[in-house]
Amino acid sequence: MRFSFKTAAILCALLLPLTFAGCSEPSGSADPAETGEEQAAVPRTETIVQFAVTPEDGGYISGIASQTLVRGEKTTVVEAVPNPGFEFVKWSDGERSAEHRAKSYAEDTTLYAIFEETDETTPAVYITTDNGKAVWSDTNPVGFTLSITNVPRRYQVNGVTGEIKTRGNASLGWEKKSYTLKFDVKQKLVGLGEGKNRNWCLISNHCDQSLIRNYIAFWLQNQLDGIPWSPQCRLVELYFNNEYVGNYILVEKVTTGATKIDIQNGDDTGEVDADFMVELDNYAYKGGEKGIVWFTARGYPFEIRGEDNLNAARCNYIDDWMTAAWDTVSGGSDKDVQNLLDLDAVVDSYILAEVTKNIDCGWSSFFLYRKEGKLYLGPSWDFDLAMGNDERLDNGSYKKLYAGMNNGFGQQNQWYIALMKRQWFVDLVKERWNELKEAGIFDKMIEEIDRTWEMNKDSLNHNFERWPIFGQRLNQEPAQVRALSSAEEHVEYLRQWLIDRIAWLDETFTGM
Repeated sequence: MRFSFKTAAILCALLLPLTFAGCSEPSGSADPAETGEEQAAVPRTETIVQFAVTPEDGGYISGIASQTLVRGEKTTVVEAVPNPGFEFVKWSDGERSAEHRAKSYAEDTTLYAIFEETDETTPAVYITTDNGKAVWSDTNPVGFTLSITNVPRRYQVNGVTGEIKTRGNASLGWEKKSYTLKFDVKQKLVGLGEGKNRNWCLISNHCDQSLIRNYIAFWLQNQLDGIPWSPQCRLVELYFNNEYVGNYILVEKVTTGATKIDIQNGDDTGEVDADFMVELDNYAYKGGEKGIVWFTARGYPFEIRGEDNLNAARCNYIDDWMTAAWDTVSGGSDKDVQNLLDLDAVVDSYILAEVTKNIDCGWSSFFLYRKEGKLYLGPSWDFDLAMGNDERLDNGSYKKLYAGMNNGFGQQNQWYIALMKRQWFVDLVKERWNELKEAGIFDKMIEEIDRTWEMNKDSLNHNFERWPIFGQRLNQEPAQVRALSSAEEHVEYLRQWLIDRIAWLDETFTGM
């Protein structure tokens, strides 16, 4: 049979439903693949958007997880839903709402809902000393190994090493000790701090039977952004050589460094006139030799902090500078005072001292530092006797100004007292107070007390099973504090004291 083009066309038409290849062209037609000719690319008119989760067991997507969109069309709303034990953090494109709103995409895209394990329990810190040695000295450290459990996987620590010693002044005599840790390698513990560091503290809070005065004061200090850096802390349960010791605060040690108090001091530059940090501390004599490690400026003792390579020339320089600074604050012109001080830091640190009615703010644990010619007051440390827990100070009353008023007690901060005599400084305090009040900082502080209690109440109660001290006088607790008989009552006393104190200060500052 002889085929013609007409016959081939008829056969192709009959066979078309049974084949995938067309045969409408003559058998002699050229194949573009063989001739090298290019076909025109067909532009895509669709994009595919995938919604996924990380980690895989962190949660799931509610809504259409894979969406094929016509170019320019927007996605439908989906929601990132956490599984038990996890919380939603953000989407991989930075979106913070769990509901990912409708958006259009020019290219195929995969978006991840990022989850983290919830962090709503009290971490357990396990310290094992070398050969099981006891730690009783604040000068002779003992080697240790540390692990942290009862935390999300991202915070777990296992087998890091360092040296530990006791710390404190009056607290050294308590059976429940506080400790200083120095790790062999820098650590970031339970998410605290801006970076890793070697120096940490475990504070026992033994004379504060709420166990959270230091915590809530540090929390507030971290909200006061005029203070460039403040230590971050966390309530933990401490186990020492497999024995439960109690509830502690794990806190960053106040020191210098790029992620701490960021100054170039004498250790960094080798210069006598480099910037510096000092601590106003009536226990400064314990730190070492006077004229090398510590000095007195106008009768007040200061210890140089954050430097190891101290000498008489360096100490004398800092002594002279601090003496001149005090003379300026106490008797200099307004302009000279304003040029000397970082006023944001000074105002915020004063408000912190007054809100907490911190009895120690002019006695010890009060840090000052110079950076690029400016003097910063703060950060502050040690609040276990603050907030109504010392009968020597108005019998624990929430009333009366303390930090900025010379009432004869003897432990107030003379820097604040001198500054509060200047009306322009009082006006700065009032303005800042109103800013903080309008921002809800003080309301949030009360909420933080409630959150901290709910998160740690089992641990706080556990502490007093180990240390049954309710009703005892360990330091200067007033009668109304000694009358309390549970951790919950102590936390409620603190909560109400702060509510009353804030209301009283608000009325007082308004009238000034």
